[in-house]
Amino acid sequence: MGEGAHRHLASQSGGRVIMPRIVLVGAGNVATHLSKALGDHIVAVCSRNIGHARRLAEPIGAEATDDFGHLASFTPDIIILSIADNATADVVAAIGAIESHPLVVHTSGTVEKETLSPISPRTGVLYPLQTFSAGVDVDIHEVPFFTEANDEADLAIVDDVAKSISPHVHHADAAHRRVLHVAGVFSNNFPNILLECVECILATAGYPLDVVRPLLRGTVDKAFAVGPHEAQTGPARRGDFDVISRQYDSLPEDLKPVYKELTALILRSHHIEK
Repeated sequence: MGEGAHRHLASQSGGRVIMPRIVLVGAGNVATHLSKALGDHIVAVCSRNIGHARRLAEPIGAEATDDFGHLASFTPDIIILSIADNATADVVAAIGAIESHPLVVHTSGTVEKETLSPISPRTGVLYPLQTFSAGVDVDIHEVPFFTEANDEADLAIVDDVAKSISPHVHHADAAHRRVLHVAGVFSNNFPNILLECVECILATAGYPLDVVRPLLRGTVDKAFAVGPHEAQTGPARRGDFDVISRQYDSLPEDLKPVYKELTALILRSHHIEK
């Protein structure tokens, strides 16, 4: 099938989106969720570990392979690379150029689409702004996807794939994805390490992490209801420096700098001076 035909595979037919043939490269956490979401449209799953590829491929009736250099044999319309960022260059080199020029996209928030150009001149991005972990369920229909492609025709195809997974589809170039990615770090990675700190603090008094679950849920709900600035409470928000001092002194030495910096952020945000 020629390049022009490939560009129009994700077209409307009687109100139904005709999905392209997809080869999924990778078998990690993101790829696992994508394989379930895209199902029958995936014709093959490729991974360095053939066992991992089979684990994803067999439930959806796809083929499994560990041969990156023979992906063209599956006549893909789209190749989705869902792999670690630092593995992208090696995997792209292993796949090599595919003469049929499929649309090649990745799921990264930090890798530029041009990194995929040795495979095909048609490149794009299908970036889910979500954390995925093994054994943890995610309602992927609620996940926002951010897409990019070289031209409007290919962007429409990537959008159709994204919309078949989630109704929350937006466009984002490399610069905007970098902003989204660091926002994700602040939204997910930093709260996780803070909760690890909370777990340690609670353990000193014999309490489990679960005792703060209602507080944490209420914090998130209120932040989205009224905005995080208005939702802020606590000793720093009140300017209660006696409480701040006592809490600081009670902490283990490795947590004192964390408490100090976050308290200073709150004080600056609310223009409170000692």
